[in-house]
Amino acid sequence: MIGLGISEGDISSRGLAAMGNADEILVERYTLPVTDSYIELLEKESGKKIKTVIRKDLEDDVKKTLEKAIDSTVVLLVPGDPLVATTHQTVLDTAREMGIGIEVYHASSVFTAAIGESGLDIYKFGPTTTIPFWSSKYKPTSFIDTVKRNLENNQHTLVLLDVDAAANKTMSATDALALLRKAEEKKGQVIHESKRILILCEIGAEGQTILYTETGSTKLQRLEKRLEGKRTCLIIPAELSFAEEKLVSAFTL
Repeated sequence: MIGLGISEGDISSRGLAAMGNADEILVERYTLPVTDSYIELLEKESGKKIKTVIRKDLEDDVKKTLEKAIDSTVVLLVPGDPLVATTHQTVLDTAREMGIGIEVYHASSVFTAAIGESGLDIYKFGPTTTIPFWSSKYKPTSFIDTVKRNLENNQHTLVLLDVDAAANKTMSATDALALLRKAEEKKGQVIHESKRILILCEIGAEGQTILYTETGSTKLQRLEKRLEGKRTCLIIPAELSFAEEKLVSAFTL
C-alpha cells in the first residue's frame, strides 16, 4: 500500500521502487482525486499500467480484490497517507486475516500539511470532521456537533470537504460554508459565533491559497470563481494565542 501524498510527485523513492517490482498496480481515486497526469507520470516511471479500483472493490469486494495478492505482488496506490482513511485500515486488517503480507509506504497528508501551513498549534486541534454533500434524502449535521465540542474545549477543528468521485466534483469553500449555515439552521443554534475561518486550497501544490476571513465576507464572494474546483479544506479556529494570531494574520483577507 503506497501513499501518493497530497500533490503530484509526492510519492517516495521507496514507493516508486516497489511499484517497479510489482506484478499488478491498482489505484483508488475516490477518497481524494488523483489527476490523470499523475497516473501517466507513475506509469512512465514504473513501466507498468495502472488499473483504477472503485469503492466497491475495496469495501464490499475487498476479499476478492485482495485474492490477487495471494500468489503475486500487488501495489495499491492511495492518495495522501495510506492509513488515514478507515477504508484502508479495513483493507490492511482484511489482508492480515487472509494471511497476506502487506507493507505500507507512507506519504504526506492533508492532516499535517494543512495544519502546519495554517500557522496554528497542532496540539490545540480536536477531532477532525467532514462536510458531506447533501441530497434530497441525506442531510447530515453531525459535523456541526464535532465543531461545537471542539470550540467548547477551546480546540481548533480541521474540516475536510466531500469528494463526489462519480461526478468528478470536489466541494467548494462556498458550498461548505452554505452547508454549515444550513446545518446550524437545522439544529436551531449558532455553533460558530465568531464566523472567522481559514480556507486552505491546493495545500502542498502549485497555486496553494490560504485565506483567513469572515464567512460572510464580500471579498470572499468575489474570489469564489478563483477557488472553484480546487481541493479545499477549512479550519474553524478556537481562541488564538498571540503567536497564532500573528502567524494567521499573513492570510487575512
